[in-house]
Amino acid sequence: MMVEMMVRAVARGRVVGMRGGRRRGEADASRRGRGARTRASSRDASADELDSIIDEGHFLVGEPTYSYGSTTRRLPRRIVLVRHGESKGNVDESEYTRTPDSQVRLTARGHVQAESTGRRLRKMMDEDESEYKLFFYISPYRRSKETAIGIAKAFEGTNILGVREEPQLREQDFGNFQDYETKQAEKQERHRFGRFFYRFPNGESGADVYDRITMFSDHMVRDINAGRFPEDTNMILCTHGLTLRLFLMRWFHWTVAEYERIANPSNSQPIILERRSIEDIEHSMHTKECYVLSQESKEGLRGCSDDMCSMILPEECWTRALQLGPDVNHSLLPPPDAPRPNPDKF
Repeated sequence: MMVEMMVRAVARGRVVGMRGGRRRGEADASRRGRGARTRASSRDASADELDSIIDEGHFLVGEPTYSYGSTTRRLPRRIVLVRHGESKGNVDESEYTRTPDSQVRLTARGHVQAESTGRRLRKMMDEDESEYKLFFYISPYRRSKETAIGIAKAFEGTNILGVREEPQLREQDFGNFQDYETKQAEKQERHRFGRFFYRFPNGESGADVYDRITMFSDHMVRDINAGRFPEDTNMILCTHGLTLRLFLMRWFHWTVAEYERIANPSNSQPIILERRSIEDIEHSMHTKECYVLSQESKEGLRGCSDDMCSMILPEECWTRALQLGPDVNHSLLPPPDAPRPNPDKF
């Protein structure tokens, strides 16, 4: 009944079924053809008309109706994630008891770190031996903005394509002004409960941050697929340690257990996602598949393994999702040498 209802919708022109991967021109021609047929038909398609629609291939059960590639997609050269430089809250957690988290500043050392990161990135980009641009996404928190300013000092103004403040890149919300002793007790409780799922009173859990990072990364990928950024662009995301790790979790499809074994990178250390070589990129690849974590960046993320450095489609790595916890050997899957059930007994 459901299939028949959907086929009737096709006949009325409300649902368009296409073979996955059809080129845009073929799709347009197909839509024009269907439109003409639909206008010529009565409001309720007869059984013969429904059979005809199925035979013509306009409604294909079991075949994909999407393709990851985009004719407008232009892939930025690299995506650079930067945790802010050392902040006053990093050296003295009592800072959060008297200063709103969003207003905590960098220390003098933090400013030096940010400017050093800028020079390091400038050197790397100059070695590309081609023209390049930078586009900044920044957390609205002051320490993130100060870090972005320090990085930008290393570049010419003509190199900077744009700067966008993104509230979704902000730090995890720990709950307004923080009582020091209470917050220390809550962090101990988080350690026992699990860093991803524990929600601070009046604040967020790691899962909450993951949800907003999902929205941010989806919007960013949509802009990339629309061809908004030139291919020589370096995207710089100035954010926070936990938010940075959750961005990587979402981008590369890490499991919760994999995320929880990763430590924050050092202050102002760039974590770089390099675009694959053009020869290795297929048009049908998901945009996130086109980037890999650099070896140096992997070493800067304690706990990160080789299989976490690239995005693998869920259907190709489903065994990772069946891990029961941080122990990668503790899984719902039977061990390779486990005896198989004898079908003759059933």
